[in-house]
Amino acid sequence: MVKVIIGGQKHLSIPNLPRNSRHTLIRPKPFPAGRYPIEKIWYPLGSFIAWQPLWGRYQAIHSFNRILYTNKPWFVTFEDHRLLYRNPQNQQEAVIYELLNNRLALDNCQKIIAISDYAKLRLTKRIEGWKIEKRINNKLDVIHPSFPVRVDSFKRYQEQQNLQFVFIGNHFARKGGIVALRLAKKAEKLSLPITIHIISGLEYGSGVPTDFPERSRYVEDLKLLNLNNVVFHKNIPNEKVIELLSQSHFQLMATLHDTYGYSIIEGFSVATPAITTNVCALPEFLRHGENGYILELPINEIRHWSNWLHGEKTKTDEYWDIVNSTYDYLAEQALQQIIKFLDRTDKPEHYEYLSAGALAQAQNVHNSEKQNELFDNLYAAAGVY
Repeated sequence: MVKVIIGGQKHLSIPNLPRNSRHTLIRPKPFPAGRYPIEKIWYPLGSFIAWQPLWGRYQAIHSFNRILYTNKPWFVTFEDHRLLYRNPQNQQEAVIYELLNNRLALDNCQKIIAISDYAKLRLTKRIEGWKIEKRINNKLDVIHPSFPVRVDSFKRYQEQQNLQFVFIGNHFARKGGIVALRLAKKAEKLSLPITIHIISGLEYGSGVPTDFPERSRYVEDLKLLNLNNVVFHKNIPNEKVIELLSQSHFQLMATLHDTYGYSIIEGFSVATPAITTNVCALPEFLRHGENGYILELPINEIRHWSNWLHGEKTKTDEYWDIVNSTYDYLAEQALQQIIKFLDRTDKPEHYEYLSAGALAQAQNVHNSEKQNELFDNLYAAAGVY
């Protein structure tokens, strides 16, 4: 049995660790104490893991979105290269980042784990031409996030029931909540038999990627939460989220940017297909017409929405016109896909095919029982390093 320190970003670690490991996983208390981010002291420190001293023996470390300075065997899991490699702002930072970069090439860094082919692409493009490129690529693998598979059969389709959709996401605009509301408005005008459930803390505007920073621009859209075909749940416990996913026909996540999309996999674990976009990692596990539907956005060579503006440009009327028209475009795409589905003469058979495809994806690629063994074998090998 190996004792493994778990460090770094907790939100990433939960779906990317063994759920029932035969080893001992230890998560030390963060240092400094409390919730104050260490990078506030000095930005490059955000690439390190700092914890309160642990005097017991341990054999390996598994970090998440952080590079380690250690002599122990260690692994790193990441979702986007930007969380490993930050652009230096001055010579001091450049020295720190070169030190961090080179640590990934050392022998005791035993595995660099990308959570998707998208993440792997981002890293390999970032290190092109580096002296350590070959050494890093040789230990770079993709291991997809995993969740418990909660059902053993696909869903049956009941035609007399309203078509139930669920949107999940605290970053409301970025993940597609505005699209969901505009879809509800369009569906109500056409008297379509659909209900859209919204689960969100309604975070939007300044500080959220892809959002227009001025919150007042979203006021009219948020009034649509009161539509008769919308049910707003705000934040609810995860078991209630899973229950709602299991009761819904589709998950709707018309996102403009998402490094993965964990809620879609959780939906797959209860055989719920999804409607989402073609950005980042999403097309790696959602296939149009097999386990859901994909809404097409223009994307660039790194799979990002190509109309996305950054920095000061996000504050311009031009950018609002871009995001506003994109929300409308996605809502109309989703509406047409739903109408097409409702018009099918083989709705029950087709829906059950999509549901079976969603469940198969969860069972074959995102199954926590299978990933458990994979990680346990990695930890066991590290214990004899």
